[in-house]
Amino acid sequence: MADLPDLVARHVPAPGLLDTPLDGVQLFRADAPIPRVGAVYPPSLCVIVQGEKRAYLDGQTYVFEAGQALCVAMSIPIETEVPAATREAPLLGVMVSLEGRVAAETLVACQAARTSAEPADATTSPVGLGVSRVDTALADALGRVLGLLGDPEAVRVLGPGRVREVVYAAVQGEAGAFVRAHPGGGQEIARVVGYVRDHVHEPISVDDLARRAGMSRSAFDRRFKEVTTYAPLQFVKAMRLNHAALRLRQGATVSEAAYAVGYASASQFSREFRRQFGAPPRAWGRAHEGDGARSLSVPFPSVAT
Repeated sequence: MADLPDLVARHVPAPGLLDTPLDGVQLFRADAPIPRVGAVYPPSLCVIVQGEKRAYLDGQTYVFEAGQALCVAMSIPIETEVPAATREAPLLGVMVSLEGRVAAETLVACQAARTSAEPADATTSPVGLGVSRVDTALADALGRVLGLLGDPEAVRVLGPGRVREVVYAAVQGEAGAFVRAHPGGGQEIARVVGYVRDHVHEPISVDDLARRAGMSRSAFDRRFKEVTTYAPLQFVKAMRLNHAALRLRQGATVSEAAYAVGYASASQFSREFRRQFGAPPRAWGRAHEGDGARSLSVPFPSVAT
């Protein structure tokens, strides 16, 4: 773990989110505090190698610092915060997607290798979100992955195997209870969550989501809230507004942000945005633009024009 901050800082010398050539692996850095803002994390491991981040969901605070990871089993609207970071002591971390090809194949192989006789994980969070310790095996695997960066041939030849090692180490370690909760598209609610995330700019009805899950409306409402802590309509709205907040932080106008997430009425969007974030979208965007959060924003679907 001691070498990981140097490896991340070497490749991310300035604040930002770096897409590496390794499948599903990103590096990030923040040199200043980032206030509490809405975010949508994809199914992933967010490993902190230096500094501290916080995530908020349903009244609960998740603090994850150097040597820990936020484990996200399915996309869910949350709020995140970087309480302290400076140029001399930046926040540094690694994001490993659980939806990349190599990660997905590894999770399927791990699931197939597990026997039905093994006990269920008692620590699994009902929403598939939690903080775990980065053990020696996972830290070593991350170091081997990051050590490939800067060598294109090594990335091509060895990269997939090294990413597979990271995911396998996560499954076998403390993070396994959360990582194994990622269903790879095989569970009904996870498929619905993925659909909402990828179609946030389109009309979405709860009846249609229930049909996609193969459930009655009442059963779907009950099960969806158990898994995500949100009622379906609340989830869709929160997903849209969090994506809109990312747009506003990146300089979009209120109308652009509203259209990008499926609102036909800018006035309705403004009312609902203010209700969730406590300020009108234009004022909120001005207050948060350039606050450093842009570099750590999670990508969201583009809108066809």
